[in-house]
Amino acid sequence: MKQHWDFFKDSDSSFGLFYPLHYTMAAFEVDTHAERARQRFLEDGFAEDDVATASGPFVADRLESMDDANWFDRLRAQLADLVGTETGYLQDDRKLAQRGGAFLFVYTPDQDRIDRAHALIERLHPIYARRYHYAGIENIRYPAQSKL
Repeated sequence: MKQHWDFFKDSDSSFGLFYPLHYTMAAFEVDTHAERARQRFLEDGFAEDDVATASGPFVADRLESMDDANWFDRLRAQLADLVGTETGYLQDDRKLAQRGGAFLFVYTPDQDRIDRAHALIERLHPIYARRYHYAGIENIRYPAQSKL
């Protein structure tokens, strides 16, 4: 990771890869759709410091980048690639970023917020969404057409 983002309350990497623990991430076609989704989360009672948007280039080129990783982080990333799907998700994010997409991040550390976030995401129709937790990455909705 080139950069850590102070917005994340818990760990933002695992095995040298971007991994925002306890966050739900939703991908949208453009930044205005992500911002509208953020507003809906705030209207639904989520705290302002628990919801944020980020441009595709910020996520792909700053948070998910391995450009400045040391040899140990690169080795751990290769191991993660062998046993999981994290790098496949990173490739999806990079493709979306290249097309001008944007991302919404919501802090979901407990079941109540997870359930509320999933229900709201279902109504927002992101391109895809996932939640990062200790046991892995939960795919919430993939793929879907954005209808914002």
